[in-house]
Amino acid sequence: MEEGYLGRRHVLMGEPHMMITISTHQLLRAIATSAAGVWLGGMILIAIVAQTTFSVMRQTGVDQPNTVAGQIMAVNFTRFDKVQMICAAVLVLSQTVLIIAGERKTTDWLRLVLILLATGMLLYSVTVLTPKITNLQSAVGTPDPEAAVKAVFDDFHDTAVRISKVNLVLVTLTLFSLAWPSKRKKEAQYGGADWQPPDEPPSERS
Repeated sequence: MEEGYLGRRHVLMGEPHMMITISTHQLLRAIATSAAGVWLGGMILIAIVAQTTFSVMRQTGVDQPNTVAGQIMAVNFTRFDKVQMICAAVLVLSQTVLIIAGERKTTDWLRLVLILLATGMLLYSVTVLTPKITNLQSAVGTPDPEAAVKAVFDDFHDTAVRISKVNLVLVTLTLFSLAWPSKRKKEAQYGGADWQPPDEPPSERS
């Protein structure tokens, strides 16, 4: 019985170096999970805002409602791109540190691949597609835009939408992989792979 209680006390207190390692791992994982959650929630929210903005503008009676809604959403997307870039940077940095510090399981490498894919497509969207869409927006916002210009704009816009949908899936998978309890997390909680829960102390009546 004494050995069991000492074992439990050792798990709660922990060796100094072990406590630092576990705390750092949990902190990095929590930061990465928060970044993925903010990124995923932002993508869902911006999609809802875009649909609502265009729908409401068409009911206000203003001239060229789609153009006005597009201008509003262009500002929203520009601001949200900054949020996405921050989340992507946090995810790449935290996952890289986790791997360097000892997380070298297959799931950790796959998670890093998911993050890098999402980050790469985000960079392409922000640096290539967004500037082109912004430059063409004034041209397609005229009452009678040229068919060729409108076709190019629609092509860029559709590509950006497809990238957003793919990133939605990638970030969702990343978030699930971070939230799912790993073997190391369970071992840290219970004091190592070889730790067994102590026997319950006998009751005073027995």
